[in-house]
Amino acid sequence: MKSVRGRRRYIALQVPSDIRRDDLVGALSGCSESIPGLKVITCGGGWAVVRCSPAEVEDAISAVKDAYPGSESVLTSGTLKTLRDRYPELRVPRRRKRAPPQYFFIGG
Repeated sequence: MKSVRGRRRYIALQVPSDIRRDDLVGALSGCSESIPGLKVITCGGGWAVVRCSPAEVEDAISAVKDAYPGSESVLTSGTLKTLRDRYPELRVPRRRKRAPPQYFFIGG
């Protein structure tokens, strides 16, 4: 799989706390020609995670800093797990699975 799609890098950034994911996606939408693999993974609470190829890391960091001055790159990793282990603020709460419906038979 990796040989087909290529390697990826995940960049953890500290951004202004009022930025939402939709805001960051909109701000980076103009960069899609110059950084084709750029994708916002998560954003909220003053943190953002952006995915790109290894060759595009510096361009991706510059794009976020240009869109939101004061943003700072904290860590670049090959896996989301490493970022989330190092910075628990980046963890996305999991949704609980719904319990299967319970059927009751009344009568005969």
